[in-house]
Formats: sequence, C-alpha cells, structure tokens
Amino acid sequence: MFKSVITPEMHYDDWAQQYDSDVMGWGYHAPDRVFDKIKPFLKAHPGQAKILDVGIGTGILSRKCRALKRDIHVSGVDISSKMLDVCAQRKVADNLHRVDVSKDRFPFEDGQFDIVAAAGLMENVDNARNAIEEMVRVTRPGGLVAFTYMPTTRHPLREKLAKKLRPGRTREGRFVMGDLNLFRHNPEGIKTMARVAGAKTLSVDRFVGYRTYVVVTVDYDLFAGHKIKGLQ
Repeated sequence: MFKSVITPEMHYDDWAQQYDSDVMGWGYHAPDRVFDKIKPFLKAHPGQAKILDVGIGTGILSRKCRALKRDIHVSGVDISSKMLDVCAQRKVADNLHRVDVSKDRFPFEDGQFDIVAAAGLMENVDNARNAIEEMVRVTRPGGLVAFTYMPTTRHPLREKLAKKLRPGRTREGRFVMGDLNLFRHNPEGIKTMARVAGAKTLSVDRFVGYRTYVVVTVDYDLFAGHKIKGLQ
C-alpha cells in the first residue's frame, strides 16, 4: 500500500497555527533550556546583540530573548513558510528567511552574529554537518553557538518513538499530520563536526525534552560552543 511521505515543511506548515498551544501541553523544555544557556552571554553583551534563531518557528525562543533585552537584532530562518508567517505576525524578528538547513547556505555573511541558537531543530535535520557548519560560519569569532539535538540511545522503545511524529496527539485529541521521521545524532559526532567547523565545545547538557502521549520521556542534549577566535 502506498504511504505518503511527510516532509518537515509539510508537517510544520500544517501545525503552525496550533503549534504553541500544543507544545505547552507536552512539557516541551528545549526553548527554555537554550534560553537559559545563552542568557548570561546575552546579558553581558555590550550594545545591540545580533542573534540568529535557526528553526525559529513561531518565535518562542526569540520572544524570550526580547523579553530579557529589547535592544537586540533578531534574524530567523525556518523551512516552514507558514511558521514564518506566524512569527512575522508576532513581530518577533527583524528579518526572516525560508531556509532548508539540511542543505542550504544561510543567507548571511561570515561572522555576522553574536549568538546563533536553535531549539528543537536538529531532530528534523538529516544532514547535521551542513547545519552545524553554517551555524558556526555565521557566528562571529568569540560568539556563542547553542543548539539542542536528540542523542542516540540504546533504549529500543525511545528509539522507535523518536522515529515517528513528535508526540502524535494533542491535549484535545487531535492528531498532528504524520508520520514524520525524526533523526537522532551521535554526541561525539556532533562535537567533532562543531570542532571541524571552528567551534570549541563549552558544554553538553542532557535534559528531558518532553513526554510523549504514551508517557515515555524523550531526552535532548544541549550543545554550547564558542566560535574560535581568529576564524572568520
């Protein structure tokens, strides 16, 4: 029997209007954890910090940054035009671009941003190398790169669930468009790709990203690194 393939773009276009209300019911922690990681760097930055939110979606992470510090410049990229439309309506970002981070070159100059961050993006990215190389490339020397990803695990049930739509059913019983394949990434591989791209690892923190509708927790890792000075 023919089974249609749901791409991340189709999935998030379908989900855009209900996304925020749905994820609130799942105990989704990725934006909060990324914000907590970049907050000290943002607070200490003199003048107007330039931030790139990769996989900005509806702007949850960027809204937290603006609430902390109004005088920032936010750029955002996402594969979903409908998510970008919602973000634009909320006036979160100064500019938005549709980008497929698995394969596209970001539409920014080298070293343009003080902070490059992504929350809940990498599980939708099959080509982590391109995404990491681009995130590091557009970060200024000494700038901060922070992103979450689903780490590889030996837990068979978690592996199986992580390959399908996250988490599947809303609080109201409505199914979000599926099936969507998700991608786990090897933590050592992530650190190696970041190092080769020019970022020094500062920390890798594991946390519970959310709970699925069958009450299985899904782990995330949060990578944070500095762009090595002297690289442009």
